[in-house]
Amino acid sequence: MLVSFVITWQEIEENVNETLQSVLNQTDDDYEIILISDKMLEDNQEFVILRNYFWDIKNIKTVVNSSIQGAAVCWNTAIDLADGDYIKFISQGDTISPDFVKNLRTELNKYNGEEVDLIEYNVQLRGLSDKTIDTHLEKGKLYNLNREFQPYASISATLSNKLFRTQLLKEFGFKFRRFVRFDMLFAYKVLGQTDTYLFLDTEKPLEEVYLGQVQYSVFDLVNQWTHILNYYRRIGKFKDLKDYLNYAYYKTLIHIWLWNIRKYDNKLLIKKAATFASRKFEDKREDFMKNNKAFLETKDVRFIEIVDQFSSYIKEIMKLAK
Repeated sequence: MLVSFVITWQEIEENVNETLQSVLNQTDDDYEIILISDKMLEDNQEFVILRNYFWDIKNIKTVVNSSIQGAAVCWNTAIDLADGDYIKFISQGDTISPDFVKNLRTELNKYNGEEVDLIEYNVQLRGLSDKTIDTHLEKGKLYNLNREFQPYASISATLSNKLFRTQLLKEFGFKFRRFVRFDMLFAYKVLGQTDTYLFLDTEKPLEEVYLGQVQYSVFDLVNQWTHILNYYRRIGKFKDLKDYLNYAYYKTLIHIWLWNIRKYDNKLLIKKAATFASRKFEDKREDFMKNNKAFLETKDVRFIEIVDQFSSYIKEIMKLAK
């Protein structure tokens, strides 16, 4: 089996059905669905509804939590249950292309059965943004992470566009942290133990993802980087990867994170975030520009502009807070 799709939900709603249907519409049926109900079923009638709703679907594993556990617990349960070669987490309301599995198989066949540990692909955003998540890495290139470090600098700051080799997660016992939205910590911990990385060379985005205001602290995205950097110190890889990890951190901090927060239309939050980012980066800027290997190699023109004109960039953001 090629893919285990993981879907968690709290209510039987139209957007859950839309997500589920996008999986069922696959042109290649070499997959399973792990559906986790993260709610307390208050009576037998609700359980009957649940059973009737999903009973006729083949290749589905349904889990009903006795109470609300949160996304991390649901995802960890799914890792234990997954039988697919790869595991893919889909958020409620997001949808995948009908050719998702087919395209994945076609791309992997190009590498003559060589094992790929972590895979990314293009995603189309909707909601707060209509941007396409793309990459500055070489698409279709199988990176050997023992000597090619660019993916450490350039993987995207989201869980949505990733496929993880299931056996790798199980061998190392990778789990999400409960009650904390540290998606990037999970991705980087996995990346730290992988040998091969691939960004799929597909013509169109393989998934449509809703980007909305987070239900947790918006500072989680940047605060988790302390844990990421400490993790690489613990596994003895920080020295070799320092420039690439710091590149990823600063790009997340002053570019991706602030870009996201600007869409919240919250003046106080914008001011706090811009001040926080400036305090963390301003003193490191000159050394970063001159000596960071990943920055000197990058093809990300927009990020280069932000770093080069950082004071003006922060001033423009601060204007939104007035």
